[in-house]
Amino acid sequence: MKTFDVAICGYGPVGAVFSILLAQYGYQVLIIEKNEGPSPTARAINTDGEQLRVFDKLNIAEEIVANSNQIENIHFSDANLKPLQSIHLEPGETEMGWPNQVLFYQPELEGFIRTQVNLHKNITVMESSTLTNFSNNDKGVELYVKNSRETINIFSKLLVGCDGASSFVRKQLNIELEDFGYNQSWLVCDAHLTQEISLQNALIQVCDPKRPCTFLHGRRGHLRFEFRVMPEDSMEDFKNDDYIWNLLSPWIKRDNAVLERAAVYRFHACIAENWRDKNVLIAGDAAHQMPPFMGAGMGAGIRDVANLAWKIHLLFQNKASHTILNTYMHERFNHAKWTIAQTISIGEIIEGFCAAAEGKEYNPKSKGYAAQFPHISEGIYKNSNNGINGYPIPQPSIQHHQRIIKLDKVIESSFTLIFQSSKFSLSQKAQAIVDLLNIKFLELSKEDDPEKRLNKIFENYEYILVRPDLYVYGATSSDNLSDMIESLEDKFSLKIKP
Repeated sequence: MKTFDVAICGYGPVGAVFSILLAQYGYQVLIIEKNEGPSPTARAINTDGEQLRVFDKLNIAEEIVANSNQIENIHFSDANLKPLQSIHLEPGETEMGWPNQVLFYQPELEGFIRTQVNLHKNITVMESSTLTNFSNNDKGVELYVKNSRETINIFSKLLVGCDGASSFVRKQLNIELEDFGYNQSWLVCDAHLTQEISLQNALIQVCDPKRPCTFLHGRRGHLRFEFRVMPEDSMEDFKNDDYIWNLLSPWIKRDNAVLERAAVYRFHACIAENWRDKNVLIAGDAAHQMPPFMGAGMGAGIRDVANLAWKIHLLFQNKASHTILNTYMHERFNHAKWTIAQTISIGEIIEGFCAAAEGKEYNPKSKGYAAQFPHISEGIYKNSNNGINGYPIPQPSIQHHQRIIKLDKVIESSFTLIFQSSKFSLSQKAQAIVDLLNIKFLELSKEDDPEKRLNKIFENYEYILVRPDLYVYGATSSDNLSDMIESLEDKFSLKIKP
């Protein structure tokens, strides 16, 4: 029987990224995928600075940015495309060390990721193969995988379902979904320009009460259109090319663009009530689904696996007990739930403008598009409101060993203590935890951070402890440094030797 450390069901962007994060620690990883090859069409289209930091761990962030587009504006417009409300987006690098938002083409993105997968000999990919059943017990998971020739029996210490909204893994575990009650059908169209025409480099949410729609200018002439399916629509119309091109006519025509796909999708707003059963977990769309208005679905999945990979590493290194896997859902659940609520709020804003166009009342329940992304409230030293603990660490390019390098390249995937003065002492227990986790010490002078991206923290705290997923675990003074490090034991079920 073939044996693996982690089996991943699903070879989309989330499963593929997860496989590399695990392989970089040296583990034997299996990917099971029912299809063959990367996605033939664009589905996900948007990524942000935080996700680019994860992609940088895979050495593909620069390639993604070079093959993407940064939109300049977001408009909520009327039926005639006149802006009703606008948000300007500053291009270029942000405090994350990468652009805030970039738009990619998914088949191309998957190609970048899979090229990296192929470089890791400890990743086995089984495409055109279906996970038909699994047995989950205390020792691990026995898998039954069927291909065109046979059913193969495989053992893995863990199984993680990254197998999408209709997840087989989630259904086999009988996990229920909490439904937010915001489920709609939309026609999604992807097109490519065949000649240069004048189009706004923008995301436009068209608030037309007759048919709300979305226009998004992607990279190198790739265009995304989404049209809400209305109650009076005939589904047969959406199979008619002339009907589709008429919907697209405010932007493109047959003589300047080609249509890649036009398909009706029913999106859902829901979240799984449980993300783990013994040695089986779920991530990405298997764990949560959301409307497409923010393009946040893939990003939520990337955050899932970035959170989970280093915890699996501590477990497999016998540095933490199995209960560390419970922290995965505890930390990610509210994060993902907030993201779902925010995507719903975009839909509510659109509906509000549509109602106003017809002279009707509508009061959206959500805060709006520009609400601040929340921090993780679990898995940090103190759940303070300092805007630091539980947020991604800002990323400057620093002076390190006589060269300029991005901070993440120094942290890599390790706990890292960052400070400006090396004069400190640790308790015996704190030192034991430093040794157990191989916590890196990074001393930075003010000159080492010329962009001053860490100034906000160092103005108030002496020490910053960063988690392997680049979230700040805690910021504190020298008086509480040992206490902060000692708190890692309970937070992550560490096995400290007496």
